[in-house]
Amino acid sequence: MLRWPDATIYDGIADVASTKPDADALRFKGESTSYSELVEESKALAHGLADLGVGGDDKIAVWLSNRPEWIKAQLAASYLGAAVVAVNTRYRTHELEYMMSDSSCTVLLTEESFLGNQYLEMVAEVVPEIESQSPSDFAPKSMPALEHVIALEKHEDYPAVRGYDAVEASGRGRGDVDPATDADATACVFYTSGTTSDPKGVLQSNQSMLNHSYQVGVHFSVGEGDVALGILPFCGVWGYNMFLSALTHGIPQVVQTHFDAERTIANVEGHDVTYMSGLATMYQRLLEADGFSEERVESLEKGSIGFVSIGYDEDLFEEIESKTGVPVCQPYGLSEANSQVFVGDPEDPPSVRKRVGGPMIFPEEEEARIVDPETGEELEEGNAGELCLRGCNVMNGYLGKPEKTEEVIDEEGWFHTGDLALRDPETGSLFYQSRMDDALRIRGFLVAPRDIETVLNDHPGVELSQVVGVSHPRHGQVAIAFVKRSNGSLTASALYEYLDDHVADYKEPEDIEFIDEFPRSSGPHGEKIQKTDLRDRVSGRYSD
Repeated sequence: MLRWPDATIYDGIADVASTKPDADALRFKGESTSYSELVEESKALAHGLADLGVGGDDKIAVWLSNRPEWIKAQLAASYLGAAVVAVNTRYRTHELEYMMSDSSCTVLLTEESFLGNQYLEMVAEVVPEIESQSPSDFAPKSMPALEHVIALEKHEDYPAVRGYDAVEASGRGRGDVDPATDADATACVFYTSGTTSDPKGVLQSNQSMLNHSYQVGVHFSVGEGDVALGILPFCGVWGYNMFLSALTHGIPQVVQTHFDAERTIANVEGHDVTYMSGLATMYQRLLEADGFSEERVESLEKGSIGFVSIGYDEDLFEEIESKTGVPVCQPYGLSEANSQVFVGDPEDPPSVRKRVGGPMIFPEEEEARIVDPETGEELEEGNAGELCLRGCNVMNGYLGKPEKTEEVIDEEGWFHTGDLALRDPETGSLFYQSRMDDALRIRGFLVAPRDIETVLNDHPGVELSQVVGVSHPRHGQVAIAFVKRSNGSLTASALYEYLDDHVADYKEPEDIEFIDEFPRSSGPHGEKIQKTDLRDRVSGRYSD
């Protein structure tokens, strides 16, 4: 049954804090925040935001690296009945502008820069009024719904931007705003490309995120004595579920802004981290790091490890297990239904855990079935078909896109994932096979080729582009772009400079090839570009 059937995320963590107020909740750069402090500081931030007019149904876009303020913003939004819009840390102006406009966010919370990306400069490109207006008269014509921009530090070049500390300080000691109580209200909006060209905002409720995340911790037997490390991006559903699974179980969580192998090893060793999830490529980089030794990571023992982005590698699988002692448990999940819906059981033999998936982690409240994608009829166990999900973990829908929601959630409440999977007839476990279309998995992100094609096609020197995926030993898949030029002098380096400013770096093609004509075939609806032919041209290019 649900751990918190009627609670918001804020209420759930406040409940945890009531039982262990002085225990460490977050550890970040040498400083600790207790559970009681986390709740009180989040409440102060909520009251400070309320003083600015933020309330229920508002959207607060959070463009931050992993840090305590990200989590406090989520708790504060939950307190107010508002929703966080999770902004990918790798976004560029093109994606930021679309997301802010599509979500109609009233608040943007960000930092000056991260990993060399100048966030406030990019915000100024989208909302130039932050350079000329004051916080009190801020009314950007460029983004009419936006009412406030908040940064972790004030900056003289952007007078309209408020300081985070001042907003939080203004709410301390106030008690005139009661916490929201609707557990079904949207808590977080995750943007996902899915398989269409237009990114969609996935509406996940308080109840969904809170209870599913708690169950993730149950699956991995998280409890007293455990310490978590948050290295997966909080802006993604996997990283989000992981940080919330730690908080719902009342254990300390070391917050790391981003994955860095040497820093991760130091944090694991320094904090005796037991609970950490990440991509197999992250573990690979740990093992290859100069500072790695088995003794430094001997405390690690539980968490999920994703091979989907690179494909199963038996040698790496065995190396991770032998050198870290962590059983490789491969998860399945997606923004629309949370991460780790089904995940490997640590007690299963490696021959089972090498497959992506395992038992449902919350069968009491979450359902799955495999159907024939053409007829919709449920298939017998052992037969591959489309995976459909139903239960407390499934999204409320797509933001502002009811027609898209109706396309994927049927009248009986089943969410059609578009993924190919099967149920093992002996164990009942579920195993992911592949996407049912041509979407790419790049560095753990699901990328629609059309996302890249749309940006390329907007370049004045491009007549038409087509993007295909190809296997890569390090990243699993990478994109390769075939481009037909309208300007014969256009170079690949010029296109890369253009892409640097318009798409996240993981979406950038590994190669750009210029082509005179695309291979085509005739069909009932006219000529069609043969992507299969394009894939065949580059198949095996990056093989060892």
